[in-house]
Amino acid sequence: MLRGLLLCLLVVLCVVHAVRGDEPNAKPNVVFIIADDLTAEALSCYGNKQCQTPNIDRLAARGTRFTRAYTQYPVCGPSRAAIMSGMYPQAIGVTGNGGAARFTKNLGDRPSMAQHFKQHGYHTARVSKIYHMRVPGDITAGVDGPDHAASWTERFNCKAPEWMTAGEHALPTTQKVRKQPDQHYGLGFGTAFYIVKAHGDGAEQADARAADKAVELIETHRGGPFFLAVGFVRPHVPLVAPASFYEPYPPEKVTLPESVDHDWRDIPKAGMSLNSQRIGLAGRDDAKRKVIAAYYASVAFMDAQVGRVLDALDRHGLRDNTIVVFTSDHGYHLGEHDLWQKMSLHEQSARIPLIVAAPGLKPNTTAALAEQIDIYPTLAALAGLAVPEHCKGHNLAPVMAEPTKAVRDAAYCLKGKSHLLRTDRWAYIHHTDTVGELYDMHRDPGQFTNLYGDEAHRRVVLRLHRQLKGKLSIMQE
Repeated sequence: MLRGLLLCLLVVLCVVHAVRGDEPNAKPNVVFIIADDLTAEALSCYGNKQCQTPNIDRLAARGTRFTRAYTQYPVCGPSRAAIMSGMYPQAIGVTGNGGAARFTKNLGDRPSMAQHFKQHGYHTARVSKIYHMRVPGDITAGVDGPDHAASWTERFNCKAPEWMTAGEHALPTTQKVRKQPDQHYGLGFGTAFYIVKAHGDGAEQADARAADKAVELIETHRGGPFFLAVGFVRPHVPLVAPASFYEPYPPEKVTLPESVDHDWRDIPKAGMSLNSQRIGLAGRDDAKRKVIAAYYASVAFMDAQVGRVLDALDRHGLRDNTIVVFTSDHGYHLGEHDLWQKMSLHEQSARIPLIVAAPGLKPNTTAALAEQIDIYPTLAALAGLAVPEHCKGHNLAPVMAEPTKAVRDAAYCLKGKSHLLRTDRWAYIHHTDTVGELYDMHRDPGQFTNLYGDEAHRRVVLRLHRQLKGKLSIMQE
């Protein structure tokens, strides 16, 4: 315990020393960047051999890359509520996108992550989607969505044409959309794999406009301290990117994920999410490749905007006194197990990218288990702020200083009435008292063999179930 406290203190002192300069009371700036519907497996710094993300890669090259970080809920609204509150979805009372509007009331007088920095003298700014926004509806309408006003000194929305963008349009699935430019909601574009290979350079797109505003804010507030939260909406559908970003990803050259015969045989119904049969992709490898290619193009376009924000920090000499976070609200299936999008507790949907670069700390890669709610206390600690009592996450700063260190023995994720407990070796998914999934992540990282009903693993299931019950019992505190 004492060693851990001393290590944490050392990390904070390193950050403070790195940002002090000639000003004894200097505070580090924070740039928090979050992408929408981004799987870690689409990033080249996480091992993707096709999709190229040079700007996120360069942040990873100077920061700590967490290879086993997990969302609290594989849906936009609950995951973002968890990040910003530092609380589990059950505790903050947001367990679906519809519940996002209750965030402000449920949080009460407890400070959100951004609000905590605001209360300690930071200029806090939101650019585009940080709390939940309906994409594309709230983007085409240019509205806040269910935001938390107390978090921000100022906030900016990025109105954009989304599915109405001029260009080459395609819908390779059987999903239905209604093209009514005078309406923003209920048109089907928020779930359909609608593809737009856009004309022009993309300057009118939400992510380009978000980068524009972020660059402007960095210049305006470069005297600091500032907490800048930048939300990029890609690669959330519709998959819109300039045609030039599609060129490196011809569909015929896209590699489909590994598959096995009868993969669904041991996945219970409760463990299924959006699948190829439901959206007309079953047996259509060409259409699957077209979807994945468009997703990669959208990721690459988003990555270019990340680069513009990082360039602005460098241009104004702020790299050495700015903490930068890059993450996503949850993961995403791109055909693994013939599943698509989110709403799954399997690895591709539950695991997220998480990169944190802080002054004074060396680059690292760590396999330490982490959760989204760890971001709030980590940023507070790195900035030398006390961690509010309501935050239930763990400070990851000791891991950033010593990547072999662990601050938790399991990561947790919720989806509906199902729960994921991810330990070093096991992924245990509890659906009901008689229905579940168990995967040996050392021997079966692709999660192709469900060991839940295997008598030889009965004791493992019982042990993990007890561990899960213990986790749930303290979650509401």
